[in-house]
Amino acid sequence: RSLGETDSRDRRILPARPADARIRGDDYSKEPATYNPDVNALPAEAGQQTSKLPTDPDATLKSQPKPKVTHEFGIEKLLAYAIAHSPDYRDEKEELFLAAIDLLIEEHLWGPRFFNTMTASFDGTPEGGDSEHAFSLINDLSVTKRLPYGGEVSASALVSFVEQLRNEAGSTAVSTQDATLELAATIPLLRGAGKVVTESRVQAHRDLVYAVRQFERFRREFLVSVATDYFELLQELQQIKNLEGRLDSLKRVETLNKALADAGRTPYFEVQEIQLQVLFNYDNLQSRQERYDNQLDSLKIRIGMPMSDGLVLVPETIDTAIPKLDFTKSVNTAYKHRLDLQTTYDVIADNRRRVAVARNELKPDLDLDARITLPTDSDKDRGGIDLDAGSGTYRLGVTYGAPLDRRIEKLEHRRALVNLERAERRYALERDTITLRVRQTIRQLERARTSLAIQLKNVELASKRREGVLLRIRSLPIRRLIEAEDDLYNAKDDADAAATA
Repeated sequence: RSLGETDSRDRRILPARPADARIRGDDYSKEPATYNPDVNALPAEAGQQTSKLPTDPDATLKSQPKPKVTHEFGIEKLLAYAIAHSPDYRDEKEELFLAAIDLLIEEHLWGPRFFNTMTASFDGTPEGGDSEHAFSLINDLSVTKRLPYGGEVSASALVSFVEQLRNEAGSTAVSTQDATLELAATIPLLRGAGKVVTESRVQAHRDLVYAVRQFERFRREFLVSVATDYFELLQELQQIKNLEGRLDSLKRVETLNKALADAGRTPYFEVQEIQLQVLFNYDNLQSRQERYDNQLDSLKIRIGMPMSDGLVLVPETIDTAIPKLDFTKSVNTAYKHRLDLQTTYDVIADNRRRVAVARNELKPDLDLDARITLPTDSDKDRGGIDLDAGSGTYRLGVTYGAPLDRRIEKLEHRRALVNLERAERRYALERDTITLRVRQTIRQLERARTSLAIQLKNVELASKRREGVLLRIRSLPIRRLIEAEDDLYNAKDDADAAATA
């Protein structure tokens, strides 16, 4: 379940093989084609330069292509779509999949491995009128197995069939067949012996655990970050609505003041002042709309949605109680449950094992070799599988290699010790970093709770002030109304920001 649900329509998630692995015509090209035209060849037209205000400021937005499909997503549908289609989510799944493949490969190397080799050959030695020609067929079947504390055992069966097509005397064809069974073992006693030989196997298992932790941590952070983008976009959309309401209010005041100025009851410079604010806020609205569209397109890319599709965010709220957090308990909880910290701690053990492996490499070589060979009866032209124990041979020996040159191994041992110290420092640093982040988060939550109450009060006061200014609009300068509008707009934005935090 930690991998999340897989969309049955999307066959690209964790593929058994690439969707299209066939070689194309230009895949082996040493010089892939490059298209880099001159600037004058680019398909661009010069626009008309003018200092006049556009008659339709929304013309650029209206000219955008209409989406083929429009998705209306709340928070749950958005997260479900992101899990099924996000490229980043897919990459992390594949990293977990690759770690599992590495483990399967390593386990296969430690299991019994079977090999079969068949060789067919035709031999001849033409000399004068006499010659020898022979056809041979050899089949070698073997199996090898690594030992848990170092070394390897193997068993092989060699079957040879030879047909003498012609010999020097010119006799007719003669065929022979024999077989040999061989058992062999090589066991290190010093260097390469002990648990150190299982390092690659142990590390592959632990790497898979680390990959699962990494994916689970990514999944949590990914869902939180997508949800954060969702609420930030809703906040941006609300600010756009606040700005639209402010602009509508200024336009109504502009119409009223223009009528009063035409009647000679107020000076025209006040009308011009309100017109200036209308244009400024209209430009601000366009900028806000552009930023919202860009952020929405970025969210599409993040969740794997085609850019040609439309995305409409449906406002939803998540009712959660604000927790009462204690610094000490929160830090201890983070120490216990943070998956990345657990991995950082376990990496210390990995480095300790590597130190042991490097120390083992400093030892001399002392290997025990054993071999038993059982052939078929040499007196028979066709031995079949009738092995002759009396004709068998065995060998038992010991090989010793003096550690005359261990310079590289000593340096590798020093490297392993340095990496162990670095892993310990990294763990201590990460613990301190987590402590810092937990404390920062608690302070942010406390401040957000206080800030939300303050900003809601500011909105209430700013609304009352604006209503009071509107009641006395004819006796007050227009600047007072502009200031009241600014205060109300800023208070609403700050309240939305505090609620999102």
